[in-house]
Amino acid sequence: MIAAADEQRLALVVIDAQVDFLAMAEAGSTDTCSADDALAGIVRLLRAARATGRPVIFTQEVHRPQLVDFGRELDGEEPVHCLEGAPGTELVRELRPADGEWTIRKRRYSAFFATDLDLLLRGLGVQTIVACGYLTDVCVHYTCVDAHQHDYRIRLARDACAGSSAAASRASFAAVEYLQHGAIVTVDQVTAPNATLSAATGDRNARALLPNGR
Repeated sequence: MIAAADEQRLALVVIDAQVDFLAMAEAGSTDTCSADDALAGIVRLLRAARATGRPVIFTQEVHRPQLVDFGRELDGEEPVHCLEGAPGTELVRELRPADGEWTIRKRRYSAFFATDLDLLLRGLGVQTIVACGYLTDVCVHYTCVDAHQHDYRIRLARDACAGSSAAASRASFAAVEYLQHGAIVTVDQVTAPNATLSAATGDRNARALLPNGR
């Protein structure tokens, strides 16, 4: 089951589990998790959240075909992606919202930027976010950072997300763990019977994800 952190309300946030991003992640598996392994981890989290009645929120990056809302997103390595009406913009088949679950459409990396995600989470009484999805070092990273800035507890399931490269994913795990000790967890830790997601139960191997073992 998924248990609340310190008895506070918990929600699962599945970040950008879309066809385009899964394809981007296929060539950029982390040290511990390929794109397909991440998908399997997300499915496990989703089943556990549904079984325990936890709120489930999906995010979906969507851009206008005129490219007017990409901003600086295309200045780096990313190609044009997730255009309105394109097949690659769809959530992958295994991860579609059920009745009563929410979808936040966004234009930029962070699911908090120019969306009503914070309003939804506060309306649901959520204080802890279990995050997963694609890409670890892009939308997952920036959503977790903004969750921290909005004073949510973060639990990022490292075996339920995949990034653009192993090095980039490791750096993102390190950055999130720096913000909140115990933020980096595994699917097993989140879904284990009687699990609690206090800082004390954070991934005991999180330090190994930091550069130079710090």
